[in-house]
Amino acid sequence: MSAPQKIFHLHISKCGGTSLNAALDLQAHAERARPADEFGRRLGDRSIRQTDIACLREPALQAIIAEAARESIAWFDVLHGHVDISPWLSEADYVFTVLRDPARRVLSQFQDFRRLAPHDYAHKAPEWQRMHEACRGLGDFAQMRDAFAESLPFRRIFEDHQCRALTQHEVDDAAFDALPPEERAERAWLTLRRRCARFGVLEAVDRLFGAVARDQGWCPPDPLEVRNRTAGEGRDDPAVLAAAARVTAGDRILQDRVLAALREGEGAAYAIEEFEAEFAAARVAALMPMRIGAEQVFDMNMPVVGRGLHGRDAAGTRDCCRWVGASPDALLYLPVPAPGARLTLRLYNKGWVDPALRDRLSVTVDGTPVRIWSEPRREVAEAIAFHAVARRGWMRIGLHCAQAMTDAEAGHPGGDARRKVFNLWRYSYELH
Repeated sequence: MSAPQKIFHLHISKCGGTSLNAALDLQAHAERARPADEFGRRLGDRSIRQTDIACLREPALQAIIAEAARESIAWFDVLHGHVDISPWLSEADYVFTVLRDPARRVLSQFQDFRRLAPHDYAHKAPEWQRMHEACRGLGDFAQMRDAFAESLPFRRIFEDHQCRALTQHEVDDAAFDALPPEERAERAWLTLRRRCARFGVLEAVDRLFGAVARDQGWCPPDPLEVRNRTAGEGRDDPAVLAAAARVTAGDRILQDRVLAALREGEGAAYAIEEFEAEFAAARVAALMPMRIGAEQVFDMNMPVVGRGLHGRDAAGTRDCCRWVGASPDALLYLPVPAPGARLTLRLYNKGWVDPALRDRLSVTVDGTPVRIWSEPRREVAEAIAFHAVARRGWMRIGLHCAQAMTDAEAGHPGGDARRKVFNLWRYSYELH
């Protein structure tokens, strides 16, 4: 049996990676998606405490980093992070990255630094701590550039950082600092084309993620939920934008080249019809249900083939659930026996965000409405049950939600702003 293909997202800071990584993780079993802090913990076990890209480029650390990278790659199938592990992947593995308008990325990074508290950067070197501390008191990025333009930490994270991230294995920091912007962009472009199966820009990240999904044979994804958004103060101030532009000349050259390549290669968006015709059968065949009594059961730690569900809560545990309600029409695909098989299907529901929404949910199977009823089950609020007849080796369940609510709208305490309907724990089928 061949080893599974590894998928690696080189996460360039403040380029939308938090949202994208969360969506990527859902395409693998929860235990096979690398947690965001896992590589840092692995390095910490080797007494490496500072995990910024600049701190990991010391020649003396390279063998240790290579060993940690290979261990991480062996254990996980979906990986992402600021440290580029692509040199240790095989040629069959899949690498992609996302870039962003350079000035906007710089200003987002500055705003992100401003919100950090001392405990967030206490592990860093003193010169980095001084920069972080100053960020909290400076009014805008123009002031920060005036104060720190020549400091190494400032240059590492702000000055042509996207080019720097892409060339972290090709050019050391001192050599990079000496390169003119044109050469930085050229080196980064060559790395991008050589290592990445796909690349895109944050401003069109949903199109990029759709292309990645098509390459992998996944269901077309929902639009990404924005996470880790930073405040936008000063972003349209001409002086602030000019200050950002002065430290991103190489990134701007690279961005223009990337945009031109994307325009030249742009094709049709990936749609459900293409997925069902080309990929659905193989994708659902890879799912491995659990046999519990007469039922074939799928849980939320497994990759869900479908869309319209929020991310995992309590990932990796027996209580892992996913809320339905990310979009009005959720889809679940599952493998079923041969055509003509008569099935009872169940959605194990841990609870409604508001019980009144029960009457606003309708279900279809392969596009045909079905009657649903509630069955009592241990460990859950209910099982939503319905009958269906298999038409082929897979089935599409549609969950159509006329209304979804946030916790606040439903009168619950807490700050969860996701729009929700019911909390899906497991789903199953059995022959009848």
